[in-house]
Formats: sequence, structure tokens, C-alpha cells
Amino acid sequence: MDNMMNNFYAQQTTRQEAQGTLQTSPSTLRSSASSSFATPRTARYNNDDYNQVLEFKIQLKHIRKPAIWRRIQVPYDYTFFQFHLAIQCCMGWLNCHTHVFRAQEGFEYGNPHIEINFPGIPKVREEKSNLIKDYFHSKGQIMEYEYDSGDSWEHVITYEGVFDRKQSTQYPKCLRGRGKCPPEDIGSYEGFERFKEIIKDKNHPEYEEFSNWYGESDDYDPNEFDKDSAFNGLELMHDFRDVSDYC
Repeated sequence: MDNMMNNFYAQQTTRQEAQGTLQTSPSTLRSSASSSFATPRTARYNNDDYNQVLEFKIQLKHIRKPAIWRRIQVPYDYTFFQFHLAIQCCMGWLNCHTHVFRAQEGFEYGNPHIEINFPGIPKVREEKSNLIKDYFHSKGQIMEYEYDSGDSWEHVITYEGVFDRKQSTQYPKCLRGRGKCPPEDIGSYEGFERFKEIIKDKNHPEYEEFSNWYGESDDYDPNEFDKDSAFNGLELMHDFRDVSDYC
């Protein structure tokens, strides 16, 4: 039943994104995400059968003041789908929209079962059966990751190399970062800039509306990098029995 409801929600979300009608407040999304990601499960993918980790810098494009980026290490044998979940957790997204990885060679990794009938769109390769180690080979290699086809949050993924795994460390691991993630459904880059201007001015005529909608306005600081939240989000991945449950 849970999987059936999750699939239904995913289909509804995809349909609403395509129609431009998905309007859910960040406070509601945070509540839904915390309940679905907080269920402890027996680890299946995060096992001890790897000796190396891959390091990446992930930076949100088109935002400079401040730049929003994270540096993470993930297990060598991660699929692109697991990599997607790690990005969601460390960046601060809530995994409630579609996503895709775009290779510079012109192909994509994602969910091939979501059909987009537009000419010129490359065929999507299955993200759950393709390993990131099979794509990333050269230090400095770049790939694009897009989250939310409506707001179109584009991230640059830069491969920074392979490192020996530290046996006392759990992976994926966020090493460092900068800047706070934009709220979900804020209206892309223009909406985010407008949100930042309004939310810092309690005398602004739209402040109350934005404050009620976001739900945590008093705590929002675009310069903040909440290391604890990034670490805690990744910590939840260690408890996933089967990450496909969260597709």
C-alpha cells in the first residue's frame, strides 16, 4: 500500500509539474519529508563492501551572493539514484520533484519511465542500474544535475577524485559547504532573490504572506551553511533498507 501511494504521489507531482500547478508550501513539504525519511530501516546499500569513495563538489548555478555549494564523498559503488538522494540530503532539498543528470556527451541519467514527448530530448538512461564510478574517471570532470523541472534548479557536479575509505567513517559524508538552499517551489532564481529581499524586511507589505508560507522565516539566513542538517540528512541514508522505496 505504501509503495502504491508513493507511486501515485509521484505521478501526481510529475503531472502537476508539467502543468505548472504544483503549489505546496515549504512548511508542508518539510513535514512530509521528515515523516517519510525518518523511518529507521536495515541498511542494504550502505554496506562495507567498498574500499574507496568518490569526492564531488556540487554547486547551484546562477547564484553568487552567496554561492551555494557542498563537497561530499560517496561510496565508490553508488548508483546515480543513490547519488541523487545524497545530493538532496546534503543540499537541503526535500526530494519532492523530478530530477535528471545531464552528461556533457549529450545523454542523461534519470527515471526513463517518466515520458517527456518533446523533440530533441535525449533518451534517459536508468539511474538505478548505472554506477557513478563507470562515468566519472577524470579529475575535474563535470556533469549537470537538474532538480524540479518547474523551477529548474541547475547544479554543476565537479568530480574531485577517488580516495581511500576511512573505516571509522560512514558514507555518504558532507565535508563542507556554503550557503543555504532555496525554499522549495519559491519560483526559481528570480523568486528566490525576491524572497530574500522580502524576508529580511519585516516592514515589507508582503512579509507576513511569505513568512506564513515558508514557515521558518525568522531562521532563514542565505549565508548560513547548516552543517548539522547536512550531516543528519546523510545519516538517514545509512538506515535505508531499499532506497527505491523513496523514488
